Amino acid sequence: MLLSFGQLKAFNLVKDAATGLGKGYAFAEYVEYTTTDQAIAGLNGMQLGDKKLIVQRASVGAKNSNAAVVAPVQIQVPGLSLVGSSGPPTEVLCLLNMVTPDELKDEEEYEDILEDIREECNKYGVVRSVEIPRPIEGVDVPGCGKVFVEFNSIVDCQKAQQALTGRKFSDRVVVTSYFDPDKYHRREF
Repeated sequence: MLLSFGQLKAFNLVKDAATGLGKGYAFAEYVEYTTTDQAIAGLNGMQLGDKKLIVQRASVGAKNSNAAVVAPVQIQVPGLSLVGSSGPPTEVLCLLNMVTPDELKDEEEYEDILEDIREECNKYGVVRSVEIPRPIEGVDVPGCGKVFVEFNSIVDCQKAQQALTGRKFSDRVVVTSYFDPDKYHRREF
């Protein structure tokens, strides 16, 4: 998530020395000073799972700090570890924290969401396809709650990634990630 705003200079997930488990907060420092404010604005208050991120500038012992504190982060978001914008750009963009499985249950609401996303993404290039895995009663649907957009080119996908990262959709801050086109075509969400 942090990388979707810019290149990191440093990252430290604070862990308990005795247990090795995360204490619920981390420090991140961006290469570009201005990126810190963008990341704070985009991530602070973001709902992930049943928790909200608190993201702010680190101040203890820092002089003109370029660091942001991310806390509390005891968060388990299904599939989030499988996705990362740190990989090379592809023509498929995965949008996280944009829709909830509940919003996808109603056919009319699902069609409206699909149309809104297609319309918005077409501003950045030619959209080949959009996939939004929907919940099925009693079935664990892979990728449910994620949005996948396939563009005609990597360049178009990069334009969309830059424009959509940190944007709000239904009061949720959108997190983006490039996705493997082969997995996309095999529907391995």
